[in-house]
Amino acid sequence: MHVKRLVLAALPVTAVAVAMACYSEPVYPGDQVLGSFRFEARLDAARTTCDASVPDFAQLNDAGVFLFEGTFSRDTDAGTGFFTVQGYSRDAGYEGQVATSTLKAVAPRASCGTGCEDSSIEETLRVTLFSDSQARSLSRDCRQFDGGIPDGSVPGPTENGYDVSLACGSLTDVFLPGTRNCNCQPSTCTTVYTVQGERRD
Repeated sequence: MHVKRLVLAALPVTAVAVAMACYSEPVYPGDQVLGSFRFEARLDAARTTCDASVPDFAQLNDAGVFLFEGTFSRDTDAGTGFFTVQGYSRDAGYEGQVATSTLKAVAPRASCGTGCEDSSIEETLRVTLFSDSQARSLSRDCRQFDGGIPDGSVPGPTENGYDVSLACGSLTDVFLPGTRNCNCQPSTCTTVYTVQGERRD
């Protein structure tokens, strides 16, 4: 991605996917790091209503994907969770093996006109996290995931770290119109990606 819609410290994945920054010894919020992943996001044309050829809505490489990295962590005492991308942490919720993180942020776009000040994106990342044994049951390929939980041990803490090695799900960006000096065309639309994350740590 080459989208430059940086909004303070609250950033959609699609706004920081190609931000070039170097972080040594990263510190993640909470007391338990589930894992860091390298994600491949591939456009799901059947569920996308935006014109994906317009840079405002999707900027993909020649293979039709974009890549990003992120880390899941949580505070086990407080019951809160986080998803961190390029040093920016956003809230995340965990229910069973499913992790969900939703963020709404101001995101100027050319298709709203030059005077538009407050168009925005509401982005939701929703993935199912699989242990190493479950990932092997899927041949480490999210296309084999049919929505059910595969054979294998459930993710959990071990003496070698948290046992999570694969994440499968979707990334959804809903583009919302602004209210000040805006003429967004279209006023709203949705871009959906299927995502596969492979643990990198």
